[in-house]
Amino acid sequence: MSPVASSLPARVRLGAALGAAGRDLAAALVGWRVWWGLGLQDILIRYRRTLLGPLWISVSQAATFVFLGMLFSAVLKTDVRYYLPYLALGLVTWGLLFGAAAEGPRVFIEAQHVINALRMPLLSHVLRVLVRHLLIYVHTLAVAVVAYLVLGGRLGPALLQLPLSLLLLGAVLFPVTVLLAVLGARFRDLGPVIEVIGQMTFFMTPIMWRPEDLPLASKWWVEINPVHHLLTLVRAPLFGEMLPRPSVLIALGLAVGLNLAALALFAACRRRIPYWL
Repeated sequence: MSPVASSLPARVRLGAALGAAGRDLAAALVGWRVWWGLGLQDILIRYRRTLLGPLWISVSQAATFVFLGMLFSAVLKTDVRYYLPYLALGLVTWGLLFGAAAEGPRVFIEAQHVINALRMPLLSHVLRVLVRHLLIYVHTLAVAVVAYLVLGGRLGPALLQLPLSLLLLGAVLFPVTVLLAVLGARFRDLGPVIEVIGQMTFFMTPIMWRPEDLPLASKWWVEINPVHHLLTLVRAPLFGEMLPRPSVLIALGLAVGLNLAALALFAACRRRIPYWL
């Protein structure tokens, strides 16, 4: 920090940092065509010169749903017509949440050359990653909905809640990715740590099993699991149920708290990120 900057009052420095962070976000949103196009291009490059292109995402997920749905419905002695859509919705939403979190620590590291060569809002790189995962999520969510309909399910008025659910998911995912991107640029061990935490969280979250399969005394650790509530936001509308108030409140609390934390961390570290790379 320069002597002039260090001599300014802390409140002035804080306001300047928050203002710069806000301008970075505003510039990224105005230039949405850049990160939207880059995110779409990432998917197209991944499946270049393949027969089905990005449809391979849907094909592979459909095969996974059918295989695991039939297997675990037999193991858990559950009706496959209910269990397969339940599993499919859990897997695709978990794939969105964990995929963005796992890639978060590498966002700025992988964009190092672009950051050093071009004057581009840093948050554009975060939005590029989120666009890529959201586009994949749309593919896989459509497969899960088709599986639900094929097995006799019906979509009702509760489905109108789904846009709110997706908005809440995005409001949580964005700050999480920002936080991990900033911390990952500084601490390179964060990526493996997230992988380990993700494996543990997967088995502790009702994705392949149901909360009602647990003894009553063990359900408390499901209720305090925020990932469970995020999954419920997607499952409930598609199964014709109203969004549970606790899940909505927890998602709103996460969105507000994480966005404030992400804003504070990004504002404090924004100027240092290029030097950490």
